[in-house]
Amino acid sequence: TIFKCPNCGGEIISTDETVASFCSYCGTSSVLESRLSKGKKPELIIPFKKSKKDCTDAFEGFIKKAIFAPKSFREAGKAESFRGIYMPYWLYDMSQRCDVNIATSDSHRSGDYIITDHYMMRGTLDNYYNGVSYDASSSFADDISSDIAPFNVKDITAFDTSFLAGFYADLADVGVDTYKETAVDLAQESTYNYLKKRSPMSHENFDNPKETVKKQFRTNINVTRSAMFPVWFMSYRNKDRVAYATVNGQTGKVSADIPMSVPKYFAAALGIAAVLFVIFQMLFTITPNILAVIVSIFGLISVLSYGSEMKKIVAKENYDDDLGMQERERLVEEKKKQRIQAQKGAEFSDGGGIGNDGAYVLTQNDIRRAKKEKSKKKKAEKKSTNFLSLITVAVILFIAFGSAGAGLLESIFENGNVSSFSAFLAMIFLIISIISVINAKKNISMMKSKNGLPASIWSALSMLLIMIIGFWNPPNDGIYYGAVIIAGICIIINILGIIKNYNLLAMRPLPQFEMYHGGDDRG
Repeated sequence: TIFKCPNCGGEIISTDETVASFCSYCGTSSVLESRLSKGKKPELIIPFKKSKKDCTDAFEGFIKKAIFAPKSFREAGKAESFRGIYMPYWLYDMSQRCDVNIATSDSHRSGDYIITDHYMMRGTLDNYYNGVSYDASSSFADDISSDIAPFNVKDITAFDTSFLAGFYADLADVGVDTYKETAVDLAQESTYNYLKKRSPMSHENFDNPKETVKKQFRTNINVTRSAMFPVWFMSYRNKDRVAYATVNGQTGKVSADIPMSVPKYFAAALGIAAVLFVIFQMLFTITPNILAVIVSIFGLISVLSYGSEMKKIVAKENYDDDLGMQERERLVEEKKKQRIQAQKGAEFSDGGGIGNDGAYVLTQNDIRRAKKEKSKKKKAEKKSTNFLSLITVAVILFIAFGSAGAGLLESIFENGNVSSFSAFLAMIFLIISIISVINAKKNISMMKSKNGLPASIWSALSMLLIMIIGFWNPPNDGIYYGAVIIAGICIIINILGIIKNYNLLAMRPLPQFEMYHGGDDRG
């Protein structure tokens, strides 16, 4: 959306939710009054209490603990990099008024017996939870908003546009119903924990499951209100990815997505490895076989770590834990369906519709939609067979390596053969690694930001190499050391992949903040 600056007449480009911005030409702060209609105008606001200097001081104190943060990220946290934004929030006032009956028990020992006493805890709840807040912007990630929470409602006041001067501000684009269930669950969880820890019978156990007890707390949302809360934002761009630091504009609490510097990480890792190697050499005699076992263990850890990171990235890209973005995606899909419905009449004129024989003739749009539906169905069927595929792979690997494993075990237990032990361990780790690599590849196929083979395949190859050397058991230690070095290089490649995945997790887009330029933001 484009507005004209009231001071210089320049064009102000804004998102559909922006209500306060700056002119990129003259720096004048502008409040877009036309968007503050009665239905959209927030009822309450918490003014900025922390200045930009307070914000940068808080960030510097926070970033000192991040020893692997890139130098460029540290330098990005300067005063001119931060922007003050009033973010939209929904406030929920809730009450719990009901009778509760909770079965509890207490056990104690008497001689050789354990005696359990059972009680029924009865009482009446009369609880209030006021001002429980959740951000109402789909572009403001839920994990970031929860990290800088809570805001203290003691500073809340009636909304007035004068508070927006010198800052950016956004309106809500997430409905008030989005977080109602989450707010109710938070109130029930809080009440449960209070009764569990602070009740007269806190030393006892609740006999029923937590969810059963929580259902007794009849939680009602009495009032919902819209508000704006103060947040300082800083962005750090690296190629096509962006990391963000946010500071609570009232309390100064900091949250940051901190990427990792590869040189700093490997410098620290090599230093620690060198110290540990010297210590182990002084205390133990590390033979090539033992070294192979150690490398195998590190290889398995790196494979599992890579798989874990891949799951997190997929969850993040699919917004599994972001209710606001899920609501936005749902609304986008609804609009698409509405457009399709509106276009149906027009589709009959592009060669489709009812033919001369009375039969319906497919249009190109019909064919395209049918292909999309077929593709979706195939993906769903593919997901449903994932578990069976893993079981099948595990069985095949067990059959393939079973006889070899039995022979290795016999060699280990009868002869105390360390080489056989390293081969057996590498074989077990290889099976686990292959399954993990298959899972990682499936996760990559669901990602928008990554493609190709998973880097964990290199660690799997390292275990294959260790297993082959263990089976062979060459008389020359040099061959062992060479194999271990090659395996170590494979693991390092995997670790590089883990760091890249971590940086993917740490860097995300926040569309409306990327548009906020201009003005001096002297908050």
